[in-house]
Amino acid sequence: MRVAFVTATALAAIFATAAAADDYPPRKAGLWEVAVHNQSVPNITMKMCIDAETDQLFHKFSGDIRSKHCGKNDTKTVGNVVTSESDCTIGGTKVDSVAVATFTGDSAYHVDIKTHFDPPKLGHSDLAMSQDAKWVSECPADMKPGDFEMGHGIKINIKTIERLRSLLPGHSDE
Repeated sequence: MRVAFVTATALAAIFATAAAADDYPPRKAGLWEVAVHNQSVPNITMKMCIDAETDQLFHKFSGDIRSKHCGKNDTKTVGNVVTSESDCTIGGTKVDSVAVATFTGDSAYHVDIKTHFDPPKLGHSDLAMSQDAKWVSECPADMKPGDFEMGHGIKINIKTIERLRSLLPGHSDE
């Protein structure tokens, strides 16, 4: 249960920073290291291999989730700072969040995320987390664009997620 919560928290941090692709500066292609910090679960560091196409897919994936579950999804960009506010309902839980992402060119960013759950999830009604991401190098031979490697051994690819979603009943690419 705790591993599931850590995984969900980490994915939420990654996707909380994504809105419409036009709202965010593009990230440099290659290997990114993403460190997620919060007060209730151990810090985790993930790796992500992206190119221009998969960078857009991460944004699209988040946008699709938000369009289905969020009544409010406001994003404002001022210079290198992107602020997203959302009010969502996921699995019967109201999830309100504010994420402030500060970009340093195309090779680093920092995000502060504050989330409120009603009713609480795993004993937490409020969760504050931050994310620090930086470009590390070209992607290694064992990773391809879209690969996302969790700190505790889980490796997924955003293209695989998109293909699996397309198989779900009622899914439409429109």
